[in-house]
Amino acid sequence: MKYIGNKQRLLDFIDSVVQKEGLPQNGIFIDIFTGTTNVAQHYKKKGYRIIANDFMTYSYVFQQAYIKNNQVPKFNNLLHSRNFNINPKSLKSKYEPLKIVIDYLNKLPGKKGFIFQNYAPDGKFKRQFFSNENAMRIDATRGQLDKWEKDGLVNESEFYILLASLIDAADFVANISGTYGAYLKIWRSMALKPFTMSAPNLIESNLEHWIYQEDSNKIIGDLKGDIFYIDPPYNTRQYAANFHILETLARWDNPQVYGKTGLRPYEEQKSAYSQRTKCEDAFADLINKARTDYILMSYNNEGIIPHKFILDTLGRKGEVKVYTKNYRRFRTERDHENRHYKVPDDKVQELIYFVKVR
Repeated sequence: MKYIGNKQRLLDFIDSVVQKEGLPQNGIFIDIFTGTTNVAQHYKKKGYRIIANDFMTYSYVFQQAYIKNNQVPKFNNLLHSRNFNINPKSLKSKYEPLKIVIDYLNKLPGKKGFIFQNYAPDGKFKRQFFSNENAMRIDATRGQLDKWEKDGLVNESEFYILLASLIDAADFVANISGTYGAYLKIWRSMALKPFTMSAPNLIESNLEHWIYQEDSNKIIGDLKGDIFYIDPPYNTRQYAANFHILETLARWDNPQVYGKTGLRPYEEQKSAYSQRTKCEDAFADLINKARTDYILMSYNNEGIIPHKFILDTLGRKGEVKVYTKNYRRFRTERDHENRHYKVPDDKVQELIYFVKVR
């Protein structure tokens, strides 16, 4: 998934610090800014109990599907319905119900709805985030999920697993360079491929995991665990604005969008960690409230919280160690009048701050 701060390619780096510092190989791992849930998924697979949190609704969808959910869905009610008329007991593999439902959704005819009208070239506002055909299929699929949920044909886990698949599939064919802050004027080749959902790689587990959609600073005082992993926004780009279409797909709330990109209102979802005047106070408050044995923090040398401030703040909890890795930055646009990257060659230094709490 195209996402600012995605840690998929840095999991080995994080793991190397966990190993070198001899952190416990099980216990409770808190991922307070979980985003795509890639880090939380990684440590769930390793046998940790996970506490995940993020303010964005699309992240909560991923948390439901990949962190809280521990099994492959059966879709008993849906398969018995007149849409399918299948006895689930007749199926040979536990993965077959999910495949059957995904195949059904992938064959739905398109429908001109909210996504088509607001984000397709032949829609009311002529934006080209999605091709006409893909926008109509996204509308039809999201509407179908909504109906199945309201009719009680899918349970909570089944609904979020399908919705996570839809969001991933829509993002794959989005005509963007990395975020939804703008669409491309020329169609990228992937955007012209047909919208196609795939069965998500779910993680089976016998452990209980907990998920939240809360302000990290408000919830951290109520959480207790072994490892506290912090991956806050690095810069002033608000996730709510840059991933507004994913948020709408998750909420399906018909927002009053505006501007060239069809932005949804996001005033209540602005992060203090993306504001220069608020990020230091927010970070200090978060660390002060944390109640874990170990703290790991991902950041880089372009982040808006100064390195010395991070060292001083974490230093109040214990001795701070800093691990570094050269890394190629996630770039979505060239430098221009309103956007200048600090490091010109796209090679940034990814950092992990480690503290064993006294």
